[in-house]
Amino acid sequence: MDFSDVGILNLVLFGVAIGLGIFVLIAAILFVAFGALWFQAFMSSADVSMKSLIGMYLRQVRAQVIVNAKIMAAQAGLDISRRNGITTQRLEAHYLAGGNVMNIINAIIAAQRAGIELDFDRAAAIDLAGRDVLDAVRTSVLPK
Repeated sequence: MDFSDVGILNLVLFGVAIGLGIFVLIAAILFVAFGALWFQAFMSSADVSMKSLIGMYLRQVRAQVIVNAKIMAAQAGLDISRRNGITTQRLEAHYLAGGNVMNIINAIIAAQRAGIELDFDRAAAIDLAGRDVLDAVRTSVLPK
């Protein structure tokens, strides 16, 4: 091994160190930006990943609304499983369609407590049709 090989090796190691430093810096910035929200969701068993939070930021979805909705659904005992429950993606899709995410979660919780069968798809459809789904549930429970 001569001096030119040592110089190339040092240059490669320097490039790897710079790349690793940039990666660590980006990871630290993302954790500072989304860490508190992810931790809140994690401690509430709301099943929202850091990847989902970053995706929401890129899609211009207010992540706080989605996380609060997932936390409310989880604490109310609603099905938030990834297979057929109220998933983060479904909440995001409803948000992006112009729906009121918190209103439909509140309506589903109210319907569940009143013994009324109301699933996410029906509540979302009512909301996107321009009707107040929470008011509809309240009217069903206490007719005017």
